[in-house]
Amino acid sequence: MNFWEHDAYGSWALDAFVLTGAADVNEVLEWVEANRAGRRVEVFVEADDEPVKPFGEPRTSELLRLLGSNPNEEEEEGPTITFVRDTDVE
Repeated sequence: MNFWEHDAYGSWALDAFVLTGAADVNEVLEWVEANRAGRRVEVFVEADDEPVKPFGEPRTSELLRLLGSNPNEEEEEGPTITFVRDTDVE
């Protein structure tokens, strides 16, 4: 997942994470909210089962975006999918 925030120069700064061992998407979203700190977020799932690698070694699996957007990309028209956690349903 990616957290985005403006740096001192007004550019978007990226703080990226690979979250492993999550039981389900609810656990991922709870982790995101606990670590978001007001930052913009993108959540991805890897298309392949890629092993955990040492820090600094690039990951190669294709990413499928589940939530959010990259603020450096131009806005594209496309489908919108809204995810609702089971805790949000009455």
